[in-house]
Amino acid sequence: MLKEALKLWAQEKRTNPKGSTLQRRLILFFVSITFSIILLFAVLLMLLDIDGSDKKAVSGYLKAELTDVSKKMEDESGRISLLGLSLAETVSGSCDTFFKEQGITAAELTVHPELIEPLLERQITSLLTVIDNNTCSGVFILLDASVSGSAEATDTARSGIFIKKTSPVSIQSVGNKNYYLRGPASLAREHGIDLLGQWKMEYDISGQEFFTEVMTTARNNPELPLSRLYYWTGRVTLKGNSEAGFLLCVPLRTADGAVYGLCGIEVSDRMFKLLFSPTDSTYSNAFSLAAPWTEEAFCTSKGLIAGNSYLTGHRMEQNLLSEGEKDSFEFFTGTGEAYGGYTSVLRLYPSGSAYEEEQWKIAVLLPEEHLKDALAGNSAYLLFIIIGLLLLSLLASYLISRRYLRPVNHAFDTIKNKSYGESPETRGYTEIDDLFAFLAQKDKEHEAELLSLEQQRQNVEDSYEKAQTRLTRITNRKKQEVDQDGYQMFLSHLHTLTPKEREIFNLYLEGKSAKEILVNVNINENTLKYHNRNIYSKLGVSSRKELLLYAALMKEEHV
Repeated sequence: MLKEALKLWAQEKRTNPKGSTLQRRLILFFVSITFSIILLFAVLLMLLDIDGSDKKAVSGYLKAELTDVSKKMEDESGRISLLGLSLAETVSGSCDTFFKEQGITAAELTVHPELIEPLLERQITSLLTVIDNNTCSGVFILLDASVSGSAEATDTARSGIFIKKTSPVSIQSVGNKNYYLRGPASLAREHGIDLLGQWKMEYDISGQEFFTEVMTTARNNPELPLSRLYYWTGRVTLKGNSEAGFLLCVPLRTADGAVYGLCGIEVSDRMFKLLFSPTDSTYSNAFSLAAPWTEEAFCTSKGLIAGNSYLTGHRMEQNLLSEGEKDSFEFFTGTGEAYGGYTSVLRLYPSGSAYEEEQWKIAVLLPEEHLKDALAGNSAYLLFIIIGLLLLSLLASYLISRRYLRPVNHAFDTIKNKSYGESPETRGYTEIDDLFAFLAQKDKEHEAELLSLEQQRQNVEDSYEKAQTRLTRITNRKKQEVDQDGYQMFLSHLHTLTPKEREIFNLYLEGKSAKEILVNVNINENTLKYHNRNIYSKLGVSSRKELLLYAALMKEEHV
């Protein structure tokens, strides 16, 4: 474009030495403005490091949230693990004393079901102390024995206590309330604890593999301390309960090493969301995830999700398979869904733990479609730049127009005032000088045409006056020829005609013949004769000739 403008300028300079053309100046003007806008836009993009994407902001957000959530989970899991170990030691010591007082071993508890409730009664105070003074959603004891004492019942039924807390992240006693999910109802009444709607006397451990796994592992590793035997379950929903959560399970064993149950602390789905949802609401669809990790996949069917809005209350039932890294983000796919973000390892067990090989991971993710939208960038920067460039363009246009287009404005004023023929001086623009010469010539031609039209108008007026005089004479002569009484009767009775008669009368006035009237009105000849008789009778005429004579006279009087 610039090359073409320069060629045009050089050609015009050679062929028109009188001055510059408006076309060339406008081309140069727009070329300069366009070039300035493009150059300034490129400079601003480089200075602001804007490449059309918001990758840095999204990546920084996800990494910051992952760091924050990872630290919280590490701290909370460590705190709850220590709390569970402390509870297990307290309960185990109390149970050892009880067994000694009753003169039985832990293994004999299954044949003395009458002793289970007194044993549990001694532990309920310890459970209430833990739940009332710590951040947790529930606390429990699960014994490898049943109050029924029957072989059939002891296959799946287990005695114990499970106490739930209304406000899991609060340690304030005001406004908090504990509920009884499992255990003897008499103990709940004695301690003023309300029963939940899902309350049952005993646990049903069918399909609850965590109980068997913790008990078996503890019995197979008698040399390990409790600090190497506690276990974090994946997402678990107790039989007959509506809320899922993670359970910290610590074996209960006597001083001589007999394992007879477990105790622990619950982190419910609700508590997980309250503690580990992303705190920054910049991307409302971001969510955190904690789940076991195995063979390049999140076991999300055993994990929990926390988010500000997306997937609130949602549980993933299908595992998330790793799709590898793309554009510095880790991507995962489930059934019909894909997510991107970052992950980190969650250490739940110390070195030497019986579960040391189990891996957990934490992730902060965005649905892939929302991640792509976020990566598209913040258009505000570009919008501000564009607005700024537009303002600069307007300012430049104004300043340039004042300098280069002032003669054009002066030419417009000259045209309005019609003073373009008064001075032969040039205005610096070939087009304007040629236009003024053309307008001056056209004005002369127009004046001559106006004089001719005025003469013609005068002639027409004279002819019209003569015609009017002649028409008046003819009208007066016709008035003298006709019967004045009959004519007045004709005029006074026109209103008596029916619409159809009036229609036929008007057609006669237009000079229509009888055949034409038959076609226009769509009637037959007899009907026309009938209407004619009525018209003649009402208007007092005896023939069509007399009718037309009166009608012509009437039209002449109203001209």
